[in-house]
Amino acid sequence: MTMGRLLLIWRLIARDMWRRPGEALVFLLVVTASTASFTLGMGVDNAVVAGYMKTRQATAGPDITAITTATDPSPLAGRIADAPGVEALADPVPGFSTTVRANGHTENTVVEGRERTASAVDRPLVTSGTWVRGGGAVVERGFAEALGVRVGDDVTIEGRRYPVVGTAISAATAVYPWGNWADGSGPSDGGGRIWLTTEDALSAADDEPLLYLLSIKLTDPGATRNWADTVLTDDLRGQDWVNTHPWQTFVDGNNRLLSFARPALVVGGGLMAAAALVTLASLAAVRAPRDHRRAALLKAAGATPRTVAAMLLIQYLLLTLMAAAIGVTAGCLGAPLLADPSAGLLDAAGPPSVGIATAATVLALLVTLSGTLGPVLRTVRSSTMGALADPSRPPDRRPRLTAMTAHLPTPLLLGIRLIARRPGRAALSTIGTAATTVMVTAALTFQVSIEADTAQGASAVEEIRNAVTDQVVLGVTFTLVVLSVLNTVLVSWSAAVQARRALAVTRALGTTPGQVVAALCVAQLLPSVVAVAVGIPLGLGLFAVFSTVVVTPPASWLTTATAAVLLSVTTLTALPAWLHTRIPAARALDTGPL
Repeated sequence: MTMGRLLLIWRLIARDMWRRPGEALVFLLVVTASTASFTLGMGVDNAVVAGYMKTRQATAGPDITAITTATDPSPLAGRIADAPGVEALADPVPGFSTTVRANGHTENTVVEGRERTASAVDRPLVTSGTWVRGGGAVVERGFAEALGVRVGDDVTIEGRRYPVVGTAISAATAVYPWGNWADGSGPSDGGGRIWLTTEDALSAADDEPLLYLLSIKLTDPGATRNWADTVLTDDLRGQDWVNTHPWQTFVDGNNRLLSFARPALVVGGGLMAAAALVTLASLAAVRAPRDHRRAALLKAAGATPRTVAAMLLIQYLLLTLMAAAIGVTAGCLGAPLLADPSAGLLDAAGPPSVGIATAATVLALLVTLSGTLGPVLRTVRSSTMGALADPSRPPDRRPRLTAMTAHLPTPLLLGIRLIARRPGRAALSTIGTAATTVMVTAALTFQVSIEADTAQGASAVEEIRNAVTDQVVLGVTFTLVVLSVLNTVLVSWSAAVQARRALAVTRALGTTPGQVVAALCVAQLLPSVVAVAVGIPLGLGLFAVFSTVVVTPPASWLTTATAAVLLSVTTLTALPAWLHTRIPAARALDTGPL
């Protein structure tokens, strides 16, 4: 393609966008929304790893955390320090499991005794206040937020009150609520961490059994599991009980808090892509008469069909690539906010992986081409003279349909015939409404399941995981509802535009404007009924795929949701339909496709 043609295509595209920025903005928003959700779901694992690694670097996090019940851990520490592959070893840290009271709440915790000076490995980073001092406590930041304490508040440990002198983060265990390592098995459900001075910790322990934490730095951080299996043998352990946890297990624990939110984002991104497909197809249908005439004028002026197709497609593809870039960037920037629900890590927003960026871009391109390629090809293949003359297209004759609908009320008769005339548009309406219904049903099911878990006594992990998932599900549902509203308006508008002259004929034959409005509402409502009937069981099934416990919402909830969806479709369809009935029938017969 010569530079002259490329320049011509660019000028035509720029002129069209300048004259109709609203269409380009809608295009960008819908593709960006689906791409951002998909990227967020795919990239949240990377954000968890990036946040942990950043925290690990800032706090000199250990490669292996060893826990022992030895009364005197010094001999074991000496043997580990001299073992092959060990670069550094921190002094043994005493600790014990107990409970802490603060603001009327009682929570499990592990208390660590730490020196005032920084250790060689595992140096918690103070995020507010100061590090430990005599008579004062430092609370892990995520645990402090769960307790609702700040610097200056008091916490009660083993009947003794300690002022909170600071909050800190560490990579030596997983984030709250996995921070209780002192039970012997490592990170456990429902535990936080509090640091005291070594003297205060030993004094507060009283009769509680002490354990010791050894933070080990290896020369090869990636060989943690191999080192634990081949070096930390029974000869090295001696008679002491030792339990080890490589740093990778802490990342896995952090990821478990997002076990429900991640699939909700990915599936939500897919549903948004389906809704975006409806939006783009509707925009293409609204643009079709204008594109037909522009294509005819260009071909009449000497442009080849290839040039016309390139002009129409490049406009969509440029917007798609722009939307994909914005969506991927937004997903990457939002991932750190979601990746650390307990505030136990440093935020780390990084570039997306090549795989995620490619997958998101391919998704955006597939959505765009699926929604616009058909109308573009029809425009290119249309006759130049026919498009310039804009002749009326006679409706297809369907004797059986005519016989079946002949005795129906006028609005129902016209609505069914409009569906039969353009079944593709009805299918798009069904897809868009079904996508929203699926997500609304899943959201209702999730809410009921949360209530059931709460009634049975949810653990701290379940509470945090449910809270994060609830925010994600509500956000995705809200976005889908907004897209569904936009889709309904656009589909209704395109239906009214395409049926303008046919409905003008019926008005000339005696149909009232109210019947025309009702007919257009029927044409939208019948596919929506099918969409709701399919979407509700799909939503229940979708939730069952990702959850072991499924509590079906009450029938009244599902009935209300169904009524709300159908009423919204009817209301949103009535407005553009009413606007088109304000055009006199005689004027409508002179313009627009039949």
